[in-house]
Amino acid sequence: MALLAWAILNGIRTMAALRTDEFSYLFLLPEYNAKIVYPLIPFFWFFLHWMSGYYNDVWFKSRVSELVTTILTTIIGSTILFFLIIVDDAVSDYSVYLQSYFTLIGLQFTFTYTARLAITVKSAERINKGEIGFNTLILGVGEKAAKLYKDLLSTPKSTGYIVKGFVNMESSTEIKVPHNKVLGTGKELLEIIGEFSVSQVIIAVENITDKKIYSIIGTVGQTGVGIKFIPSKYHLVTGSVKLDTIYGIPMIDLSAIKMNDWEVNFKRFFDIALSVLAIILLSPLYVFFFIAVGKKPIYSQERVGQHGRIFSIYKFRSMILNAETDTPMLSSNDDPRITRLGRFMRKYRLDELPQFFNVINGDMSLVGPRPERQYYVEQIVKLAPYYYMLQNVKPGITSWGMVKFGYANTVEQMVERASYDMLYLENASLLLDLKIMIYTVKTICTGKGM
Repeated sequence: MALLAWAILNGIRTMAALRTDEFSYLFLLPEYNAKIVYPLIPFFWFFLHWMSGYYNDVWFKSRVSELVTTILTTIIGSTILFFLIIVDDAVSDYSVYLQSYFTLIGLQFTFTYTARLAITVKSAERINKGEIGFNTLILGVGEKAAKLYKDLLSTPKSTGYIVKGFVNMESSTEIKVPHNKVLGTGKELLEIIGEFSVSQVIIAVENITDKKIYSIIGTVGQTGVGIKFIPSKYHLVTGSVKLDTIYGIPMIDLSAIKMNDWEVNFKRFFDIALSVLAIILLSPLYVFFFIAVGKKPIYSQERVGQHGRIFSIYKFRSMILNAETDTPMLSSNDDPRITRLGRFMRKYRLDELPQFFNVINGDMSLVGPRPERQYYVEQIVKLAPYYYMLQNVKPGITSWGMVKFGYANTVEQMVERASYDMLYLENASLLLDLKIMIYTVKTICTGKGM
């Protein structure tokens, strides 16, 4: 569609330049340096549409959001192309510029939205007929689960949620759902999710506690599937949560993050761009520490990342070799295992520099909750079960917790630092990320890393 819009614009401009009303297909073809530009146009729009968040979670988008996203992206993209390519063309009348600009917007929007609308209408039709959908698991077998199942079945059109069955999370609960739909118990949850290719989980357990919800998040979160929860009347009355409704059925999305789709993609783009830039600019420091640290200058350590996935985090070695044996040990300011150079690196957080490669790999972000080892995660959740919520996002090189609290020397301090990261999770935005990065730079420059 983008290539077609650009070709027609080229034809219109060529006809105007030649002052002719006779159309020729040759007018649609590029000339001179435009032959290089033509093939790049679709890739430019693909990138821009990705940045806008249009391709994120495509099945759950409304037609209104699709329309607004297409309009805004078209205006931004057309403006960029106008100033990069069109504005330097020689013209006899400057009104031609405005005509070209608005013609490009009109063509690009018309072709793009027409194609998108056709795809959306067809997809919605298939979802409503139940031809396509999302394998869903309901956690619970009591009255709440039975009512949810009945509500989903009684909707006039398919919601897209194909209920594969139920999981009995509490053995003492009387089964109110079809017995043949009970697939197993909570102990078998991960196996059931894998066996039925589940993409959505809905918690509908009777009288469930917050601790139990966090435990489910910790279990299900590592699979990356969506997690929704039937709220209590208290949640509905206080309006303390953002609800996702399915044909009038209130749902709390426990796996969603606060950022918009376009913010998520912008964050990823800038993560990569700034990490590459940092590696290039700080390459002399990389070389220096590589030589100065000596044997095994970079070490890796297993950490728990997004959705509970284990990844290897990289650091410049700031301690003596074999500083840790079998049992993980937290360091402190006066830890004798820290070398003289290591103390300097930790003071200015220079030991974290290799983590820019973790960001490029996609294991981490520049800003996000600091990742911990599985050994400590298991201890933290005993004191703060909500810690599992932090695994909804990628861990970061820096975080609100690192800025406000710093390094943690005990599990209790990790819990305290996690409370700041929970605040970040509730208020996540690109502006907050920028603020955290500015404070991090300040911390580094003042040497308050330890």
